[in-house]
Amino acid sequence: MELSAIGWCDFSGGNANFVTGCTPVSEGCAHCYARSIYERFGRARDFERVRFDGDKLRRLARTRWPEYSPKRGAPHRPTVFVCDTGDLFHEAVQGAQVRDALRMMNRVANVTWIVLTKRAERMHELLVPFGRLPENVWLGVTVENAGNLWRLEFLRRTPAAMRFVSLEPLLGPVALGDASWLDWVIVGAESGPRRRPFDVAWAASVKDECAALGVPFFGKQSSGLRPSEPLLFDGEECKQWPGSRS
Repeated sequence: MELSAIGWCDFSGGNANFVTGCTPVSEGCAHCYARSIYERFGRARDFERVRFDGDKLRRLARTRWPEYSPKRGAPHRPTVFVCDTGDLFHEAVQGAQVRDALRMMNRVANVTWIVLTKRAERMHELLVPFGRLPENVWLGVTVENAGNLWRLEFLRRTPAAMRFVSLEPLLGPVALGDASWLDWVIVGAESGPRRRPFDVAWAASVKDECAALGVPFFGKQSSGLRPSEPLLFDGEECKQWPGSRS
């Protein structure tokens, strides 16, 4: 697999997308980048048909990975973001299919699997019976504004070795509050021609909170036509990884 264009993971796409398609759940979904890819090829309706591809999952399990993280450097395991054009915890994905995916991630222990969802309640419902996730599975929720901070509570109550939040697209000021239990915070603005307003001060406030809490902060991108506009604080980027301040 080729390196991912997403700054906070090494690999995504390809067989890692064993769940494809999704449906909106909140404001952050309005300008979904995955949907825009389907729309570009006149397949918007296909995107709303959620599919679980067991063959992709089996091929993913057989993939050979490097012995280091290309973006973090040795000795870290490579990070793979799964289902970046879907949601593993979508209501159309069966509980048994979710468990199959987690068993695969458990078996392939030389990879760090990154799982991100907006469906925090269903994530909690399915994973609590599963038991504590292995340390190589990073579990996260998306929170785009203060109105969806409730997702953090379901994440906090879900047994995982590593838990993170992605504030992307950040659509307004957010205060994390007592979130010292978090292992990572990612912040990014919306990109594209229809991007909504973004204030760097919102991200700076979260960065200051993370510093006070001792939680690594990863500034992914600022507002721009393309998702490559650097998010700068006093002229510098801040890209911290779990377990590191570099």
